[in-house]
Amino acid sequence: MGPAETAPAATSALLTPHAWYFDVADALRITSFNAAAGVVLTLEGRFMNEDGQLVPFAITHTPNTDRTSASFTVPMGRGWLLNAQVRASSGTPRRGQCLAIVEVVRGLTSVQTSLGTLIHGFVTDTQRRGWPGSPIEMSTEGPGVLRSITGTDPAANVEISETVPTNARWRVHAIQFTLVTDANAANREVALTFDDGTTVFARVPSGFTHVASTTVVYASAHHLPRFTLAQDTTKNFPLPRIDLQGGFRINTVTTARQATDNYGAPQLLVEEWIED
Repeated sequence: MGPAETAPAATSALLTPHAWYFDVADALRITSFNAAAGVVLTLEGRFMNEDGQLVPFAITHTPNTDRTSASFTVPMGRGWLLNAQVRASSGTPRRGQCLAIVEVVRGLTSVQTSLGTLIHGFVTDTQRRGWPGSPIEMSTEGPGVLRSITGTDPAANVEISETVPTNARWRVHAIQFTLVTDANAANREVALTFDDGTTVFARVPSGFTHVASTTVVYASAHHLPRFTLAQDTTKNFPLPRIDLQGGFRINTVTTARQATDNYGAPQLLVEEWIED
């Protein structure tokens, strides 16, 4: 053996090509964005220390429930990370509700530098993300979670207004609401508007006239033709595909609205993603 050569470490034959070497200043950091109640994430895997000992680990992390980020740093010591996975060990989040990110970071204090992303994607109680193997998936890729949401019931003479939550993206698939008009003679016309919190960028008229002293159910969905059911007062009209980010709003606008006209709480079917 020449003077420039060194013998391989005793553990080198046990390492797979993807093993990540950790120095004492390196750590695993798990970050979550979550909208479901009762979720606990478990980060688990195998670590080989410098002595060649195989050390399994399992660390729990409790996300926030309002789509804001929560993070936890796990010092690993000096050695090689062989594999890791993250799953929802408690709760039943659906795809689109709980985003998990696992990184290697340098620094054990609040000042940290990200060295690499191992896992980035949605997890559920049945769907796990692992390294190596799972692709790095952006939060708005693939299908979101379907949510049936009962909106706010406005007071008389107040329009419906629903705001997309912070760190959420909505695709509205359907919306239904009721309008009860008072006895004042006027032909009302109902439309839906979509805005960015300030400026309207889309207006969808129902295309119907709504007279005094009547109760009408308005229903709008993708690909729904405009028609009125013969046996009741439901009026159907089409809804275009529109994606909305946090802070955007869905409103009604009622032409010739009268003082005691009254909307009920809207019911929405939305597809939701976390937009981190």
